[in-house]
Amino acid sequence: MSTKKNTFNKLIIILILLVIISSCSSPVPADDDSLVTPTPTEVFSEAPVTPEIPPSPCEGRAGEIEAQILVGPADIVGLSPHSIGSIPFSVTTDETPFLVQGGGDVDYGEILVEDWGTYEVTMVLQFTINGECVESDLGGELHLALEMTGFQLVEVTSPDFHGEYPWEGTVPFDFIFPLEEGASYEGEGWTFVLHLN
Repeated sequence: MSTKKNTFNKLIIILILLVIISSCSSPVPADDDSLVTPTPTEVFSEAPVTPEIPPSPCEGRAGEIEAQILVGPADIVGLSPHSIGSIPFSVTTDETPFLVQGGGDVDYGEILVEDWGTYEVTMVLQFTINGECVESDLGGELHLALEMTGFQLVEVTSPDFHGEYPWEGTVPFDFIFPLEEGASYEGEGWTFVLHLN
């Protein structure tokens, strides 16, 4: 009787083990949606970055052209040889083409008094500037048409002589100045120097 009981107990233990083994080895379906908890993903959309464009070297540019004009034969008699004045200019537009305009007057008047008589020089000049500021690899350039209009009068007076030597006319100049303080052009009887504000 005890042998039957032992056999029966062994069978029950074997059955319990088989049930345990079969429950542990049953595969979980990989694609079973009921067992997978979805994780929400946040999508961040960044605004496109617009590269910052540096301002043009021509934008808002202003300055003056220093004019040094040789005054006839003034230096021969000991008067100041040059009439010196400034011609202001500025860029008048906010975008390309950057137009440039300006103008001004340069006046000169000196008299030399000697025992033999007097030597007097008078000069009145009007300048106009028109042109364009152009961007370049080196930073920018002023392409200017400068026009000088005016007159000069030399009067020589002595006890037995009086002479007058007038000049009147218009002289055009064309320049390309780099946008650099002190850039200059020089010719016979004249020098123009750029000054930037």
